[in-house]
Amino acid sequence: MALNIILIAGGYYPNFSATGNCIRQIANCYVERGHNVYMISRSPDGLETNEDFEGQHIYRVASDRTKAVVRNRTVKRNIAGKIKVVASKSYWAVRKLMAKSGMEEGLVKAYENKLEELRSKGIKIDCVVPCCLPVEGLKAGYIFCSRYNIPLFPLLYDRYSGNRDFFRFTWAWKLKRKGAEKLEKAIFDYSKKVFYIDNWGPYFEEHKRDNAVRVEHPLVVKHPSVTPLPLNGSAKINAIYQGEINHTMRPPQAMITAFEKIAETDPDVNLHVFASGNAVEDVKKAAAAHPESIRFYGKVSKEMADQYYASANVQIILANTDKEIVSSKIFESVASGYPIVYFYFSEEELSYNLLKKYPMVLFVRQDRVQDECDKIRDWMYSNCGKRVDFALVAKAYDDATPDLVVDTSVGILDKGESVIQ
Repeated sequence: MALNIILIAGGYYPNFSATGNCIRQIANCYVERGHNVYMISRSPDGLETNEDFEGQHIYRVASDRTKAVVRNRTVKRNIAGKIKVVASKSYWAVRKLMAKSGMEEGLVKAYENKLEELRSKGIKIDCVVPCCLPVEGLKAGYIFCSRYNIPLFPLLYDRYSGNRDFFRFTWAWKLKRKGAEKLEKAIFDYSKKVFYIDNWGPYFEEHKRDNAVRVEHPLVVKHPSVTPLPLNGSAKINAIYQGEINHTMRPPQAMITAFEKIAETDPDVNLHVFASGNAVEDVKKAAAAHPESIRFYGKVSKEMADQYYASANVQIILANTDKEIVSSKIFESVASGYPIVYFYFSEEELSYNLLKKYPMVLFVRQDRVQDECDKIRDWMYSNCGKRVDFALVAKAYDDATPDLVVDTSVGILDKGESVIQ
């Protein structure tokens, strides 16, 4: 029997955030199982629009703050305009700071109103699956579901009560943390099943729950065939990096050093970088110094990135300086089956241990990269034409497939169990 499932996300089609891309795979899996999917996402342009995409019915909501942000983009950049923008940003920052929850309550209401609208249209809602990024969707889903006794299946990514940065200031976090913890407990008590990734691990180690299950980013899915886009100056070895690069969180220096040194002796090895962030200038300088070997493209859409990937034969992953953070890029990369070069900091990284399960990865410690360049080059030549079978990847990373969330939630709904109170 086809179920009517509502998912709540932040950045979604056509501008997918990293978390939006994760929930996209879960939505697609529900659709493939024959269920009706209604996606409520945050509007990128302040307009409340709707359209169909990949078998999903997408509804975009906009809070007053979102509309103000959009208006600020069109304000003239003279002195008066700059003052107006600063005043607007300050107003909304204060509003969020004053909110008892620390959330953007206008966005909570926008999500909640859309849920009520769908119900008023006569849609029998079988469950709501909110993603904890933004946390406002989680709260809205709980308010709505508890009002009508509808099953709730939260997907937890970024932390809420345990995240000091969410509340902007330490004093605000300390002041509001107990209230945030109380709201979390109410939501999790009500939920049929809570799916969480490692960011939430310490919380669930402390608060043992029978209705919580650890999952990974659900990005281990078989990649569809795409039309390859040609890489600039394609060579024998085309290594590709795509994502954020940042001096503080994800520095590119080790990657740059390795390929600069390789470029001095082997012009048939190219590095192609598709990136944004405050460290792109470093890549641009390297590309200017080695224009035949290092190529910078800037930021491109997910669709274009997939097409460029299809023309490459080696993938690069950069470690995050925070060893507890796992990039979603890891799961997309292993799902592709490509050989991976991973520039890491410490064997204690969560990402390091995750990649140990992948049979075709070269680990390069960043503080030893100067001595590893010949090894990197030889390894890429030896493995550039090889691929890991997707069935092996899916088995090794079974908790990183969307099937786990979908099959678990549908199985619970099929049993017709009462909602946890």
